[in-house]
Amino acid sequence: MKFIIILLAILNLLDAFITHLGILGGHISEANPLMYTLYELNPFFFLFAKALLSIFLIALIFIIRFPVSKLIRSLSYVATALYTYVFFLHGYWITQIF
Repeated sequence: MKFIIILLAILNLLDAFITHLGILGGHISEANPLMYTLYELNPFFFLFAKALLSIFLIALIFIIRFPVSKLIRSLSYVATALYTYVFFLHGYWITQIF
């Protein structure tokens, strides 16, 4: 379970930087309305918020006593699968550039 949480934190950070590069290049736009608003205010706010989310995930390792419930475990697997899907979407526009 700890591995899944660390993986989610890393994927979240990668998503932040790849999204930032994609927006800067004009290849994509942020679909999340909250993150879009933060990005429009200042890209630093967007990157900072994503970093805080990753730090929060890492902090969960020390807060949650393992083993966790089946619900939490299932939700973490779903989140990991969704982030993997998002990276395939990022991969699509990145391959279109080069």
